Amino acid sequence: MWGNIALFACAALVAYGTAQGWADLLFLLVTGGLIAVRYVDITRFSGETSDGEPATVAHWRRYTVKVMLASATLWIMARLAASRGWM
Repeated sequence: MWGNIALFACAALVAYGTAQGWADLLFLLVTGGLIAVRYVDITRFSGETSDGEPATVAHWRRYTVKVMLASATLWIMARLAASRGWM
């Protein structure tokens, strides 16, 4: 949950145009952090799915694809908002 909140906060920084390059880098690092933390959760701490079943690396791969697609979409929307001055 906290990682997703951090990602949206970074998207807001990108959309407001604050520290352009740094906001983009922070957004990328948070996205990578979400993926890395889930990997560690699954491989080291016996992470589970939302159904309570043990998660596998295949689950992590699907999670990674979903997070990357969602993050890319969110980043594009934030950059568009910044370029149009919507924020």
